[in-house]
Amino acid sequence: MKTRFNFKGRLSVIVLSALLLVMGAQAHASTLQKWLNNTVENNPSVLAASSALSAAKFNGIAADQAVYNPEFEIDTESIENVSTTTVGISQTIDWGDERAANRALANANKVIANQSLAMLKRKTAHEALVALSQVHTLTALKHLAVQRLNLMERFKKTAKERFAYGDLSTMDVDLAKLSYAQARFDLASASADLVVAQQTLIVLTGRNVKDTPNMPAVFPSPTKYKQSGEQVVQKLPAMLKALAAVKLAQANVKVQASQGVVNPTIALRAGREESDDVIGLTLSFPLQVRNNYSAQVDSANEQMIQSEQEAAGVHRQLYSQLEVAKASYELSREAWLFWEASGAGTLQQQIVLLERLWKAGELSTGDSLLQLKQTLETSGSAITQRGRLWSDWSEWLRATGKIEQWLLKTAEDEK
Repeated sequence: MKTRFNFKGRLSVIVLSALLLVMGAQAHASTLQKWLNNTVENNPSVLAASSALSAAKFNGIAADQAVYNPEFEIDTESIENVSTTTVGISQTIDWGDERAANRALANANKVIANQSLAMLKRKTAHEALVALSQVHTLTALKHLAVQRLNLMERFKKTAKERFAYGDLSTMDVDLAKLSYAQARFDLASASADLVVAQQTLIVLTGRNVKDTPNMPAVFPSPTKYKQSGEQVVQKLPAMLKALAAVKLAQANVKVQASQGVVNPTIALRAGREESDDVIGLTLSFPLQVRNNYSAQVDSANEQMIQSEQEAAGVHRQLYSQLEVAKASYELSREAWLFWEASGAGTLQQQIVLLERLWKAGELSTGDSLLQLKQTLETSGSAITQRGRLWSDWSEWLRATGKIEQWLLKTAEDEK
C-alpha cells in the first residue's frame, strides 16, 4: 500500500508539473501575442495605411454616386421691346454605364488598400519578431561573454598563483593573460552588438526594451498543417493584392471604354415670349470624331495584361518563399530539438570539470584553454542556433500567413 501510494504521488507530481509547463507556455504565448499585436497596431506606417484604407472606402462611396448632375438654366433677353424669358433643366444620361465602371474601379482600389494594410502588418510583425529574437540572442551571447571573462579572470589569477609556487611557466601565465584580454574584447563586441539590436527594436516598437516578452520555447511542427502550398499562397495578402490589381486593370478598361460611348443630353425649357408660352426640348450628344478613345482602351488592355503577368510572377515568388521558409524552419527546429535532447545540459559541467582538472595539474594550460574555448564556442553556437530558429519560425509564420491569424486571434481576444 505504501509503495502504491508513493507511486501515485510521484505520478501526480509529474502530471502537475507537465500541466504547469503547458499553462506557462500558453500564458507566455499570450503575452508575446499581445505585445506583437500592440506593436503592429501602433506602428506609424500601419496607422498611415489604415488611413489610406479609410480614404479608399470613402472613394468607393463617391464612385457609387451619379456621374452627371442635372443642370438648371435661366435665360432672359429683350430685343426691340420683345422680351423672352425661359427656364430650363438638362440631364446627361450615363449611357455607357460609367458609374458601374467607376464603382468597380473603386472596389478594386479598396481591396488593394486592404491587402496593402495586411501586408504591412505582417511585415511589421515579422520585423518585430526578428528584432526581438535578435535582442534575446545577443543578450544571451553577452551573458556568455561575461561568463567567459569571469572564467578567464579566475584562470589568470590562478595561473599567477601557481607560477609563484613554481607549478607553471611564464609562457602559461602569458597565455592566460592573452585569453583574458581576448575575453574582454569579446565582451565589448557583444555589448556593442546588443546596443544596436536594442535600438532597432525601440525604433520598431517605440517602447523600452525592458518591457519586451520572452520568445517561445516550444515550436510547432510545420508538417502538422495539412494545407497545400497552393492553398496557402492563394490566401496570402500579397497574392490577394496582385489579383485585386488585375481586377483594377479590368475595371480601368471598362472606364476607358465608357469614355468612348456617346452620352446624350436631354434638355427641357419653358418660358414666355411676350404673351406667348414657349416650350422647348433639346437633345444633344458629342461627336466622337476627333477622339474616339480607342487608344485609351488599347492602353488599358495592355495594362491589364501586364497586371496578369505580374500576378503570375507574385504567385511564383510567394510559393518559392513558402517552400524555403518551411524547409529552413524544419531544419532549424530539428537541430535545436537534437541539441536539447543530447548536449544542452553538459556544457556547464564540462567547464567546471576542465577548470578542476587544470587546477589539479592533470591538464596543461594550453589544453585547458583550448578545450574551454571549444566548450564556450559550442555554447555560443547553441545560442546562435536558437536565434536562427526564432528567425526561421517568424519567417515561416509570415510565409504561411499564420502571422495574420495570430494577430487576428489576439485582437478578438481583447474585445
